[in-house]
Amino acid sequence: MMRGLLFLALVLSACGALLQPGYASNMVLQRAPQQAILAGNGLTAGAAIIVNFNGRNGTATASANGAWNYSLPATPAGGPYNITVYSGSSQQQLINVLFGDVILCSGQSNMEFKMSQIFSNETYLNAAANYPDIRVLLNYNGNWQVSSKAALSSFSAVCYLSALNTYNTSRIPLGLLQATVGGTRIELWSPPGTQSNCYGYDIPNFSSLYNARIAPFIPQRIAAIIWYQGESNVNGAGVYNCQLANLVRSWRANFGYDDSLPWFIVQLAGWASGNYRALSGQRQAEENVADTVPNVSIYTAADLHDRLSTFGNIHPRNKEPIGLRISNGLLNKLYNKNLVSAGASFNKVESVKTIANNSAVNITLTISFVTDQTSQGLTIRKINCSDPEISAYCSNLFEISVQIAGAAAVPTKWIAVQQYSLQNGMLVLSTAIPVNSSYTGWRYAWEDIPPMVLYNAANYPTLPYQSQAPSLFPSDGYYTIEHINYGYGIGYRNGSVEQGVQLSVVQRVNPVWLFQADSDHFGSLRHNSTGLYLTTSNVNCSLVSLEPKSGQNNQRWFMINTGLDDLRYSIYNSVCGWKVLNNNCNPALNITLTDDALGTCSIWSLNHIASAPPSTTTSRSTILQTTSQTTVQNITQDITRTTADHDIGTTALPSGGHLLSSSAIFICVALLVSLSL
Repeated sequence: MMRGLLFLALVLSACGALLQPGYASNMVLQRAPQQAILAGNGLTAGAAIIVNFNGRNGTATASANGAWNYSLPATPAGGPYNITVYSGSSQQQLINVLFGDVILCSGQSNMEFKMSQIFSNETYLNAAANYPDIRVLLNYNGNWQVSSKAALSSFSAVCYLSALNTYNTSRIPLGLLQATVGGTRIELWSPPGTQSNCYGYDIPNFSSLYNARIAPFIPQRIAAIIWYQGESNVNGAGVYNCQLANLVRSWRANFGYDDSLPWFIVQLAGWASGNYRALSGQRQAEENVADTVPNVSIYTAADLHDRLSTFGNIHPRNKEPIGLRISNGLLNKLYNKNLVSAGASFNKVESVKTIANNSAVNITLTISFVTDQTSQGLTIRKINCSDPEISAYCSNLFEISVQIAGAAAVPTKWIAVQQYSLQNGMLVLSTAIPVNSSYTGWRYAWEDIPPMVLYNAANYPTLPYQSQAPSLFPSDGYYTIEHINYGYGIGYRNGSVEQGVQLSVVQRVNPVWLFQADSDHFGSLRHNSTGLYLTTSNVNCSLVSLEPKSGQNNQRWFMINTGLDDLRYSIYNSVCGWKVLNNNCNPALNITLTDDALGTCSIWSLNHIASAPPSTTTSRSTILQTTSQTTVQNITQDITRTTADHDIGTTALPSGGHLLSSSAIFICVALLVSLSL
């Protein structure tokens, strides 16, 4: 008899199901105090629906478009229950349903990484059948499965391990929804229209994965979201900072939640990206979101690298530690535990002491930590620098930045710390710096594969940190714009830079440009020597040349931090749909605007030369100080240095802005000489 009922339920489900995909036997529905919601579509407008649950009937009516939903009574954790839905002569039955906490796990390949691929996979898979209260759904249109070796072999390791460690303490049933696609950018996971305030940025097929993989779960009730994504957005940290914050808010709103829905970010693991510490900038963007958006927690995987992974070094197999870290966060947020779920945070630099001698200056920084339970048992762990994966990074555990006197036009110099220790609960860094330099900042674990050494008693690492992270936007002022590898500037390859000639990259030329930003972070790029403006063709916005400002409509440019080290930016045109200035680094090619595919020359280094003349528009720093700011500006305020932070003390430019100050000219000449050597 039972076997016949099961067969009937499967037939009814396959032939005109009343419930939308995602609702199936063996599922977990969200427990009290929330009310789980059943939902369906495809019915005739006005059709009556009857829901039988726990001995009681409830009713719903299909809307004009045939959709319906029904809120079940708030039900404590437990089960199993059977639920039957009727409409006319059709019915659909859900059997073996539990109430517990539903967790949505989404992102790209490291969230998609399977249980069968991790270290110790057999241990976990062989024990999977011991946890029938954990249920999994791999993509919304599949079938819910009870925990078993077969069910978990292809399921997300990070998602399951986070849930397993949580369940072992809470004993509350858990339903895991996996929505993942490897190699995907955050734009594709964003609801339509929600990223328009991220500086107008857009790419083709916007929102396709959100529509296909996330929207079908709505309006199911959930308890938390775990997000592991960002590898495909590396080299665009400035944009990602805004996009991830918008993603969090939009998903919460579309699921019908406010900031009360916990969100967990996995900070990217280490791999040899070869992109000038681009991973560090991306990790910083993720941390910025956790610091500025309510009820968002971050759990780093930066120390979980795996050079020998048979799935590529971007996919470490050691997912167990990140699962353990997230589980403490879940226990705190969902079950009111008071467990340590973060590493110790840096507080401030308590003192900077220098002792000069004939050839160098010895500098000592004393840095305090936030005094709370996360700093208990803090230690510096030894690392194995013979490990080929981290040997190249071992000398850069801690670094101090200095400004070299007379070299204000070049990026700050970073110097590896020679000695570091914990003394009386504080971090003490000591090293030698040049005699003609001054301290500007410090950082920790700022590498693609950082050898992380600071751990607390709960085994949580201190997050990578930089005291003066690069600003999202360049300040108003004069800059040199060079290709990221240096030695290439924007110019005209066969002669002087002149009006109407298409531009290219040229060796040993370092043109000076004026970036005059508006309060919305757009601006114009003017070539200092000629007074002409960087503009694009009026035909297809692909050709880049210099033209007078008058009559040109394509001079609104946007430079945003790439996440790479120190003043490196991508240059976009606001009129032309956010394409990137590029020419694949071939001097024989003209500079064009191309889609943001992270091409060879799409990232440029900006070296600040001098302050801009007084702006005729409202300055960004003034705008950000007002209280009536948009969400994006509030986020930007926290991580963007003001104009004064970039100023180098040069004499102000004449009001016309066509000439550099004498000190700035000296700097430019020095740069040209150095590039020619």
